[in-house]
Amino acid sequence: MTGNIDAFGNDMAQLKALMQVIDEITQHKVPQYEMHELTSKSALRELQFLIDDCNALDDSDMIDTLNQTRIEIKYLCSIVNDLRERVNEQKLENERLGEYNDYLATENRRLEMELHRAD
Repeated sequence: MTGNIDAFGNDMAQLKALMQVIDEITQHKVPQYEMHELTSKSALRELQFLIDDCNALDDSDMIDTLNQTRIEIKYLCSIVNDLRERVNEQKLENERLGEYNDYLATENRRLEMELHRAD
């Protein structure tokens, strides 16, 4: 048993489990949330608790307002996600255009050298 305990007091099974979790995180098997998604999830959860409480009190105006707020938060999160996706696509397009620009500059230098040699 003492062979399975390290200097920090953890046994090997715990360390292996920790290594497995770290591997899953670094291999992107665990979903990674953006900050707006994390905050909206907690806000939506709290709104749902309020809606459930208002349902018990039968306060329909409050329920309608809270439900509308939930819908708007979800809508705004989807807009943020779409915009982030478009920004990433634009970055890829800019990289592609930058590479093409480098190619054209190299080709331009080559043609200038050929023209210079021809003179």
